[in-house]
Amino acid sequence: MSWRGAVASVLIALAGCRPAAEVPAGTGAKEAGHAFFEALSRQDWPASYALLTPESRARVGADEFARMAQAYRRSLGFEPTEVHVNACDERGPNAIAHVTLSGQSPHRQRFKDAIALRRGDAGWLVILPANFGHSGAAR
Repeated sequence: MSWRGAVASVLIALAGCRPAAEVPAGTGAKEAGHAFFEALSRQDWPASYALLTPESRARVGADEFARMAQAYRRSLGFEPTEVHVNACDERGPNAIAHVTLSGQSPHRQRFKDAIALRRGDAGWLVILPANFGHSGAAR
């Protein structure tokens, strides 16, 4: 083998020794928080309800959740068209997703919110806040 071939072999071998990813891979909490708020933005109550923890679903039925979700959206004061998860702080099986909802009414509007999540056998699910959908809860 020539010295060029040896150098090429060493470089190829070293390329495989780099860390797999410089940014740690997410565990899905950020995506679950995004999916929940995205479904709320689309007024897809069944999809957002399905992302709640079993405890939250036991406390609030699907019909009551739909009413609460409608009240939450009304309290925003604008039609949300974009969802952005700014950060997601994970601590073991618990996480807090920090979200910005934005839209037009008639000027660009933004609302920041946060939601708690818990990881279980079914993956990350949202813990519905006790004040969700109550007057003033989204302000």
